[in-house]
Amino acid sequence: MNLAGQDISLSSDIRHQKSGAHMYSSNFDDTVNISFCAYAVNFMDVRVGQPIDALRMLGANVKLHIRQTKLIPGVPDDQPKILIIQRAFLSKEGWPQTLKSAIKAGWLMVVEYDDYPENPFNAAKRANSLDWERFKMCHAVQASTASLAEAFLEHNPEVGLFENQLFKTPDPVTKPNENIRLFFGALNRKTAWEPLIKTYNKVLKANPSARAVVLHDKEFFGALETDNKIFKPTASYDDYLRTLHSCHICLQPLDDTKFNRYKSDIKFVEAGAGGLAVISSPTVYADSIEHNRTGLIARGPREWEKMLTQLITDKEQRDRLGRNAKNYVIENRMLIQHAHKRLDWYRHLWANRTALNDRIFTLYPQMRP
Repeated sequence: MNLAGQDISLSSDIRHQKSGAHMYSSNFDDTVNISFCAYAVNFMDVRVGQPIDALRMLGANVKLHIRQTKLIPGVPDDQPKILIIQRAFLSKEGWPQTLKSAIKAGWLMVVEYDDYPENPFNAAKRANSLDWERFKMCHAVQASTASLAEAFLEHNPEVGLFENQLFKTPDPVTKPNENIRLFFGALNRKTAWEPLIKTYNKVLKANPSARAVVLHDKEFFGALETDNKIFKPTASYDDYLRTLHSCHICLQPLDDTKFNRYKSDIKFVEAGAGGLAVISSPTVYADSIEHNRTGLIARGPREWEKMLTQLITDKEQRDRLGRNAKNYVIENRMLIQHAHKRLDWYRHLWANRTALNDRIFTLYPQMRP
């Protein structure tokens, strides 16, 4: 099995079991042609727009198609041709038709997925799709976390692991001095914040100068028992970052469910880039945040109360954690440091296209043109 292009280190036992955690040499004379078909574009800048910009900077010919599947016309037969299908729920009939058309045209089909497929919010879509078989009925899969990559390896021997990164450092945003701003901005997090809402309200009551800044979640905003709060509706990615980076502290609760364990740490990366002091649940974030150095990990309401109070009242701690988080992001999580690994992997896929096609033809003889 081949777990390639990873941006993070895997444990030695996993590397041994999967026997493929290595990089590939690139032939930079060949332009990599990528038809990127994005079916989930909202809040997906780090998986769609930003990687595309980075790949173009490295010389790839990338065309973006929104909620439709298209191939780039006129590409020479001998140049690498990669069709990326991002977060698609094509029908049970449409998926094999798309794969067969790609093979007939000489393209390799790669599935891009950055969430656990058994998403409780997509049950209806999953019922009308091939569900897990999507990841078998393609040439390769690319994912954003090691846990996702491991899950996809059970269905496809060719998996590329590309962690979420940032394309650029953010422009400086002034943080107001008159109050300490606490940021919360996420979708579908009620099961995470509801057990902590009494704790948040207790801390806000004891610290009336703290101002809550809430993006997206009206229900969370309404549950905060303070008048010192601001609500902002769903915004563009740039507006989201500006709002986030105008704050001092970022709240990142995440309950421990099977679905959540496969999520990435991108919210920590985005907050850290803006120099925020982050306080998070251990699910996902304990693997990225170095406790009391780049952020805080709160395990349960009592720790949330203690640590959040400390962050509100201790400017030195806030500044230290924010500074360390920002340094971590700049040193480790900038996309330009990693984007070349994607091109390495795409060229590897192209060099092995005969074997990749043969695997599909063995499993699905009807895919042969």
